Amino acid sequence: MKKIAVLGAGYVVKPMIDYFIDICKYEVIVATRTVSKAEKIIEGRQLGTSVSWTIDQVDVLEKIIIDVDLVVVMIPRSCHSVVAELCLKHKTTMITTDFKHPGIACFDEEAKKQDTLILTELGEDPGLDNMGLKQMIDKVHSRGGEITKIDSYGAGLPSFEHNRNPWGYKFSWDPNGLMRSAVSPATYQIEGKIIEVPAKFEHHKLVNIHGIGIFETYPSNDSTRYLKEFGLEKNISIYKGLLRYTGYCNTMVNLLKIKLIENKEEKNFENTTYAEFIADLIGSPNTEDIRGKFAGALNLDANDDFVKKLDWLGLFDDIQISISNGTNSNLLVDLMLKKMGYEPHEKDMIIVHNEMVVEFTDRKEKQISSMMVEGIPNGDSAMARAVSLPPAIAAKLILEGKISKTGVCIPSEKVMYEPILKEMEIFGFSFKNETFIL
Repeated sequence: MKKIAVLGAGYVVKPMIDYFIDICKYEVIVATRTVSKAEKIIEGRQLGTSVSWTIDQVDVLEKIIIDVDLVVVMIPRSCHSVVAELCLKHKTTMITTDFKHPGIACFDEEAKKQDTLILTELGEDPGLDNMGLKQMIDKVHSRGGEITKIDSYGAGLPSFEHNRNPWGYKFSWDPNGLMRSAVSPATYQIEGKIIEVPAKFEHHKLVNIHGIGIFETYPSNDSTRYLKEFGLEKNISIYKGLLRYTGYCNTMVNLLKIKLIENKEEKNFENTTYAEFIADLIGSPNTEDIRGKFAGALNLDANDDFVKKLDWLGLFDDIQISISNGTNSNLLVDLMLKKMGYEPHEKDMIIVHNEMVVEFTDRKEKQISSMMVEGIPNGDSAMARAVSLPPAIAAKLILEGKISKTGVCIPSEKVMYEPILKEMEIFGFSFKNETFIL
């Protein structure tokens, strides 16, 4: 019997555990800080075991890695290097949904030396977006076409039906990840010219997603690194972005401007109300008319949508802050989770949408490959399935000997992306392809 360790028991892990236990009949160890979360996911199934573990317990982690055939990493990026070092030490395959970031890419040479695979970018975005895009690219290259432009989008949003709060957003994944990504830069390229974006929410635009609707998009991560990964010409245009309902980006700009998104400075919130916190944030000596003072500090009207959103969250309330200490982001996330989660019957949706402009000798085409999938009412979210099923399928393929690559890589080869995408169709995640002559 194959044995797998899953590190983390967050928002999106359950469909993966279900896949391993119920479909593959693998033995699964779920290692996490909060054992109760793992036990809730395992639901008493004999093939599942929960283990209490934190990243500083290296000895516990090593014992887990020695005992399994494969490790799935579903914990924050800051923990990846510790896991990778131990996986390489014991020649154990490691897979993750996170980007092939420098902190993990640096293990490539050692992984090849140890004849071990570290497979990354197996989620929704990155993951399904890039696998679908690479499938399009390979088909175009096989037909002799030249790709001149790529636009690739990913999204995790409330369904149109359940988009019912002033923020146009609810959490189907770790909100702390959203706060970390909010302060990261982005890069894309127009006709070979690199565009570096330090403040990505100020760099948003409207985009019409064919057959779905109009959204805001802002650039995500570094699009240009896929030129080499995907064998593309260096002088093309390539943009990878995230989709949000309109108004989201200006909200994030203002949150950053007022430093409500701040991940470094720890504060003591004991004996402090939300109104007092806001007063301190804007340098006000008291909380009288705090909503009006806050609006004035940002040169906004008191009835501005942004002010109303914070009021709806409760940031102007004269009540005790519910966390005793943390960063401004921790406080914001705590309030958001109270009001911006999904009710069991509500549906989220994921969108993965790729567009390419392709030139052939006799014509120019716009090729579109797109999927939109909604969550299951009173069941798994679309985001949970989109993020955790691709790595689960990849793990099965690896353990069955159908993927034998070594080093640190993403699923950009046909032997990897094709069977993953094919099996994802069984779960309702299929791309709709259309071509238009330009």
